[in-house]
Amino acid sequence: MAKAKKKKKKQEPKDQELYMYIISTALIVVLCIALFKFGIVGLFLNNVVRYLFGDFYYAACIIGIVLATIILTHKKKGVVNAKTIIAALCILFAILLWSATLVDPTIQGFDILKTFVENTPNYFKETATIPAYGGFFGAFLYSMTSVLIAKEGTWILSIALVILALILILSLDSFKEAIASIKNFFELKNQWREDEEEYEYVEVEEKIEEEDEEIFPQPKMIGKLDPKQKKSIFVDVEKKGNVVENKPQEKKVTTTTNYEITPTQVEKQMRSGKSYRLPPLSLLQPIGPKQRSNLNQVAATEKGQRLIEILGNFDIDAELIATHIGPAVTKFEVKPESNVKVSKINSVSDNIKMELAARDIRIEAPIPGRNAVGIEIPNVEPTAVRMIELIKSVPNELKDVKTLFVLGKDLMGKPVYCNLHKMPHLLIAGATGSGKSVCMNTIITSFLLRTTPDEVKLLLIDPKKVEFTPYQKIPHLIGPVISDAAEAARALKVVVLMMEERYEIFSKTQVRNIDSYNEKIKNFPDEKLQAMPYVVVIIDELADLMAIAGKEVELSIQRITQLARAAGIHLIVATQRPSTDVITGIIKANIPSRIAFSVSSGIDSRTILDHIGAERLLGNGDMLYLPIGEPSAIRLQGVYVTDDEVHKISEYCSSQDIPHYEDAFIRLEGVDNNESTSVLKIEDDPMYDEVKEYVIDVQKASTSLLQRRFGIGYNRAARMIDLLEERGIIGPAQGSKPRDVYMKKED
Repeated sequence: MAKAKKKKKKQEPKDQELYMYIISTALIVVLCIALFKFGIVGLFLNNVVRYLFGDFYYAACIIGIVLATIILTHKKKGVVNAKTIIAALCILFAILLWSATLVDPTIQGFDILKTFVENTPNYFKETATIPAYGGFFGAFLYSMTSVLIAKEGTWILSIALVILALILILSLDSFKEAIASIKNFFELKNQWREDEEEYEYVEVEEKIEEEDEEIFPQPKMIGKLDPKQKKSIFVDVEKKGNVVENKPQEKKVTTTTNYEITPTQVEKQMRSGKSYRLPPLSLLQPIGPKQRSNLNQVAATEKGQRLIEILGNFDIDAELIATHIGPAVTKFEVKPESNVKVSKINSVSDNIKMELAARDIRIEAPIPGRNAVGIEIPNVEPTAVRMIELIKSVPNELKDVKTLFVLGKDLMGKPVYCNLHKMPHLLIAGATGSGKSVCMNTIITSFLLRTTPDEVKLLLIDPKKVEFTPYQKIPHLIGPVISDAAEAARALKVVVLMMEERYEIFSKTQVRNIDSYNEKIKNFPDEKLQAMPYVVVIIDELADLMAIAGKEVELSIQRITQLARAAGIHLIVATQRPSTDVITGIIKANIPSRIAFSVSSGIDSRTILDHIGAERLLGNGDMLYLPIGEPSAIRLQGVYVTDDEVHKISEYCSSQDIPHYEDAFIRLEGVDNNESTSVLKIEDDPMYDEVKEYVIDVQKASTSLLQRRFGIGYNRAARMIDLLEERGIIGPAQGSKPRDVYMKKED
């Protein structure tokens, strides 16, 4: 009897689904015949539909056909639900009410329905010329609304029904994004107006008194420049107009020039955070429908009972007190008897692995703070952790934290977030293919999704030259993506210098850290001081840097990790070779927060975490996270970010602004040989005046000439040549011919 009842219960949903398909197909056929007036039946059905739904009967037919088609094609996806049906009815009622308001305005109330019913025979004639307006349903609805809210109120009701339908069909986030876009548009428009009013250009009239003298008129600019505007690192705008070029001289003239600012110039000058919009969450892949699979639960129940039996076979008396099913691993909390040694459970780990036919297991004996032992076994069906799920569920108290990034979910299924400002630096290690690169992408995309370029700056060091390729044009970059190990060592020295400069500013402003400084600048604005962004330095492969410039890199990392927290500079270091010559004792001592992915041996695990366990991980984002202050590592399943998501987010950020590099990170040769200062501007180079005099003296100019004469690098010499050309001292390149030198000694 029980089996017969089960069969009936299984058959009932199938029968209902079959009836739904039959009804949907029949509805499509009938509405198509009525819509296109196929034959006598089609004419009759067309008159019936027109009588019921009025002159816009084809709208009702189309809505019915669309709904029936969606039911047939998307039945299992749950597209057609109560919201969809209510939305379709709202649109239909709005059309009927609006068309019914076109009837004779002298008729109101139920006289409208009475008049319509009296003319019923006229609607079924072969050549029906009488207008149907909103049909029977429209007349019925309008007869009530005309009495209650009048004709004007009926129009408002129709509009409200359409808006309600859109809200039901579309998500609420779409409306919020649309409202935010409109708001940002008007803010941007007002900002443009303010910018145009701020810049007043005055006509300049210069009279030339001497015939042989040439003067180039320059615009006088009244007002203040945007403090966040970045000047070109190669052109000095204030000095460019005073350069005397070797051009044909003019006679006495009175030059009057009107200078106007174009929208493109305004756009380049507007680099404030107000005009920058964070990437929408719609760029991330949505969470698919959750499958109601209970395979993990069934397997967890069976393996939990089997686990206690296996322990009993080795004379280990224990009981199962809790089971936690995570995204990829199930954790069993086992409480042994008081007379059982914990080490005995560790000794039978291989037997447990064999008996349960598990890919690998990890035993946490004991669990910190609990009188239990944790035995972690892989799930039958692993579940991926999506970025959009964690970004949407950021707690309210952490939403304003700029250095926050998502990491993954623990074995309880609880999201884990990391505040880099508290960590304050992070070491990531793991074998190839364990999920290290995906973790780095997760960290970077978290910053891109949550912060503007004025809040967080990134310095990306990628010795492998392929990991950070999508981020080469994002506006958050403080310098170009560095792929050369020698330049990376110099860049770390520049970061140390930046840290020292920030501390000097803190000392002058009498604050202790970056938060206090930014708060003081916000409350007491000063033209000479600007708010400081957080700087995150991310090194993808530390082993390559240590192999080329080990001592210099280690010294720079030591100084950054020891002192840079208060300055708002944080370091994230990753490596796939966690050996003691790469992760030295100095680096480990100064980076307390660490993440270990799957490694090949327990020795590597001890190098990263100071204990074994990472060699038991499963890969594909399975990690052990050891935050600062915690006694033991936490097992997490990392967030999975696809390459498509990374490209969409980086392209969206790049489309809004271009990166504004700090000059110190472009001219890295200025910090060679442990020099204490770097060249912040090319015209501030102590050799620039000497180079200019030499070029004018010898009447020759080339990059190789400057390299040989002054013993400088190619990049530095090439930039000096570029600046000399922009200042009008030398001419442009002419292929194999030497450059012309315009200025003479007499000039």
